[in-house]
Amino acid sequence: MPPFNHLHPAIVHFPIALLGTAPLLFLLGALWPSQRRGIHASALLLLVLGLLGGLLALATGDAAENLAHRTPELRAALNAHELSAQWTMAIFGILTGAWLIQLGVARFLHRELPPRLARTLFILWLLGSGLGVAALLRTGHLGGHMVHDLHTHGGEAP
Repeated sequence: MPPFNHLHPAIVHFPIALLGTAPLLFLLGALWPSQRRGIHASALLLLVLGLLGGLLALATGDAAENLAHRTPELRAALNAHELSAQWTMAIFGILTGAWLIQLGVARFLHRELPPRLARTLFILWLLGSGLGVAALLRTGHLGGHMVHDLHTHGGEAP
């Protein structure tokens, strides 16, 4: 098994796929009412797993960062990538928490939210998830810039 600091490139693709797919499944569930409950349960699982994978990617990224040779250009790229990753995890953390709170409120009240309120909250949630996916894509782009343009692989610069 490779050292912890070399796992980052292998791990990051899982949260990218999971966090990018979860909002699409939530939307699919909204468009397919007869299957909504099951699709949304699957989407929530992907969201939670993606969030956990993202946190692991942050940890492995920190380990890889400590070994990188520090040029001014690489330092700037690392800082931008790390900040973008932190924002991405914060956004998806809020989205996950909001969905879980909505589920908890519905269970506590023993009924669903009023349809108009539920629809408004869902649209706001989708807009937030769009922001999360945009942050996710930016984070991946900045990571790709470090690997392909700055030739930093697994925490080692040339």
